[in-house]
Amino acid sequence: MKFTCSKESLLGVLTQISKAIAVKPASPVLSGIYLKVEDNALELQSNNYSLGMSSKISVNAIENGEIVVIGKKFIDVVRAMPNSDVISFNYDEKENCLAIASGRSSYSIATFNVEEFPKVTKKDAENSFDIQASVLKSLIKKTVWACVQDESHPIYSGCLFDTIDDSITVVGTNMHRVAIATNKLLQKPAEPLRFIVPVDSLRSISEMLPDEEDINITIDYTGKNVAFTIDNIFLTARIIEGKFPEYQKTIPKSSETIVIADVEALRNALERISIISKEDSNKKVAFEFSQEGTEILAATSDIGKGTETLHTDVTGPNLNISFNYSYIIDALKVLKSGDCRMGFNGVYDALDLRAQNDDNFIYIVTPVRA
Repeated sequence: MKFTCSKESLLGVLTQISKAIAVKPASPVLSGIYLKVEDNALELQSNNYSLGMSSKISVNAIENGEIVVIGKKFIDVVRAMPNSDVISFNYDEKENCLAIASGRSSYSIATFNVEEFPKVTKKDAENSFDIQASVLKSLIKKTVWACVQDESHPIYSGCLFDTIDDSITVVGTNMHRVAIATNKLLQKPAEPLRFIVPVDSLRSISEMLPDEEDINITIDYTGKNVAFTIDNIFLTARIIEGKFPEYQKTIPKSSETIVIADVEALRNALERISIISKEDSNKKVAFEFSQEGTEILAATSDIGKGTETLHTDVTGPNLNISFNYSYIIDALKVLKSGDCRMGFNGVYDALDLRAQNDDNFIYIVTPVRA
């Protein structure tokens, strides 16, 4: 394999492809990047089994071939090459390495057995639907943070995608909180779909999605994977097998106590009082809701105590209830500004938090017992 290309075109694709390189690979080849030169095109792939990516760029092909090169080091060398020069690549089969040269710089990077690399392939879709790229990006950002941060509970380390008629709902949960975001599809699937995509894959996909509202993408469902095409990058994400909890049952049908609060004022108060509760294992703060307003209290024996008083609109019975403050702050960051509505049905029931007059994002969180 032998070819030349510009640094700019190659590095742009490598930056995206790097998101699917395995950090702690089960097999060394998963830390590599697959390169295939054919007909003046270079195909690049990375695959960590949860997420796979492939893309093509135009190159000056001198000799066709395919190899798998050590991923991170390959990217570092390409990035370090002079900006204005064309880079030449030449695979030395005898030494089993890829020679990289530009100007007065020359390097060689070790390669893996190309037969061991799990190639990313496009499969026929069983079902598919269309969605605005900016809408998908928003749905992911509103839910991924609510999931389990490791794979000790696989079902909860991903977000559920649930299509109902011409809408899609994305759900994240860690068993103590549930983030539910809903929006419209441009084209619904032939049959309703429910599947779970790993959080790490969704974060990588979100980073690649454009913010422009006039860009649409198609999501293809193949049973074991879902596939996306974003610009010139093809991605395939593994689906987590298992039954996701019935999230609809966590949403209260009504609330006895309703509190309307300014999002920014509430978030700022919680961030201040977290100084006291940060070392507490449950990060517990107490809320006292009454017709006079709302008090937020925190106390720890070895640090001290704090109180925040907020102007709020409270209807229904007074209520004293405690929560993990970080769980509330996370949701308020999604809402950003304006007023939020908090609904309660007693000291032992979950909080229903959403923007006032907007049900497209619903957040359910269980209280901390006293």
